[in-house]
Amino acid sequence: MPGPRMGNSPWRSPHSAGCPGKLWWLLLWGVLQVCPTQGSVLLAQRLSQQLTSPRYPEPYLKGQDSTVDIEAPEGFAVRLVFQDFDLEPSEDCERDSVTISASGTDLSRFCGQQGSPLGSPPGQREFVSSGRSLRLTFHTRSSSEDKTTHLHRGFLALYQAVAVSCRQPTSRASVGSEAISTPGDSPAEIHNHCQEPYYQAVTAGTLTCTAPRTWKDREGREEVPQCAPVCGQPVIPIAQNQTTLGSSRAKLGNFPWQAFTSIYGRGGGALLGDRWILTAAHTIYPKDSVSLRKKLSVDVFLGHTDINEMLKLGNYPVHRVVVHPDYRQNESHNFNADIALLELQHSVPLGPSVLPVCLPDNETLYLSGLQGYVSGFGVEKGWLTTKLKYSRLPVAPREACEAWLQRKQRTEVFSDNMFCVGDEMQENNACQGDSGSVYVVWDDRAHHWVATGIVSWGVGCNTGYGFYTKVLNYMDWIKGVMDGRD
Repeated sequence: MPGPRMGNSPWRSPHSAGCPGKLWWLLLWGVLQVCPTQGSVLLAQRLSQQLTSPRYPEPYLKGQDSTVDIEAPEGFAVRLVFQDFDLEPSEDCERDSVTISASGTDLSRFCGQQGSPLGSPPGQREFVSSGRSLRLTFHTRSSSEDKTTHLHRGFLALYQAVAVSCRQPTSRASVGSEAISTPGDSPAEIHNHCQEPYYQAVTAGTLTCTAPRTWKDREGREEVPQCAPVCGQPVIPIAQNQTTLGSSRAKLGNFPWQAFTSIYGRGGGALLGDRWILTAAHTIYPKDSVSLRKKLSVDVFLGHTDINEMLKLGNYPVHRVVVHPDYRQNESHNFNADIALLELQHSVPLGPSVLPVCLPDNETLYLSGLQGYVSGFGVEKGWLTTKLKYSRLPVAPREACEAWLQRKQRTEVFSDNMFCVGDEMQENNACQGDSGSVYVVWDDRAHHWVATGIVSWGVGCNTGYGFYTKVLNYMDWIKGVMDGRD
């Protein structure tokens, strides 16, 4: 059943003829349906209800201002999350925007942004009021053009009442965590709640809410529950029993850690945690590069299996680029230490299309014959593709790869910091543009996907083996960089 809209203009009151006979039926079914007016109040309940812009999902009209207050019962807060957000681009949010405010103060303003495919939408962030109410204001500026030519849907949001007994826990992702109870729970003891299955509670067990409204564990130590990203567990996992040779098109959510990078050309990467991208050093400092740009431009995209859709979702700005110190750009035949990390400026909201991959912790993940998957947006049969593809390939015996290189009279360094994947008679499938993407295997012990290798180098894109940076050998460096020690 659809929930309350922000109304078609003019808005109608819940008690006007605009909702004849609806209210008592809906109360009987336990769902509140209202037809809001300008400045109207919606009552948040335990069950999520919908709130939409006028005419949604049809394009909204220009020249309208709409305001609605959402109130929760005493002892509860309002939780709001956007399911769809599509506004006309607006520089500095001066044209069309959605503003969330509380106690007369604007907390956040969201809009389409000039020069960006999507702008500054709220994404999958959750908003929980510190008090009992939130105000949502939808503003559109009049246009001399046809009012329906812009074809922007507006927004769809869900709101509900949640009982907050202590201050909200901090989250390593800045979103996705909340400390809530539901009516019937003891107000003194509340289990930490994270936005599952994308986040999990770092602090296990039950925390107690003490008089000063702080969390304490069973030993009386003050503790703030945190929510950490869940890695390597796609909501839409790939079917592992397939026997198809060659590459296949990935479905949305199969490889939610896949990043698309644009630095000196097309490349790939993988999301670690909610703020880091693992990639190959040579995507940042290419071998045999004639001239390097003085100011490095690094663009990172996430969240889809189609590059065009990724561009619409927008670039994730990079705060810092860290290349392994042992990487040698001027040694064209030596890809040792071909590994780098990109720190994003902001944490990435996780969801079914954006989830991190796990990191390796033991040598059994590199046993010969173990099947894994490599994904990327690289060249396919001589053509650039906009679709994410993947291939199922085995870890190859090291001796076979060494013999193959000798037969081909190749001089590339095949160090212990690398391993090889594929079969001499099977298409390698990793090609130009796949560099920096990861090779993943399923860890039966931990029940998650692990990025054991980074696409590094190869000999052509046809038959033969592909060579990958062995991530396990660089775990100390990765942890040191991500923890701020390096």
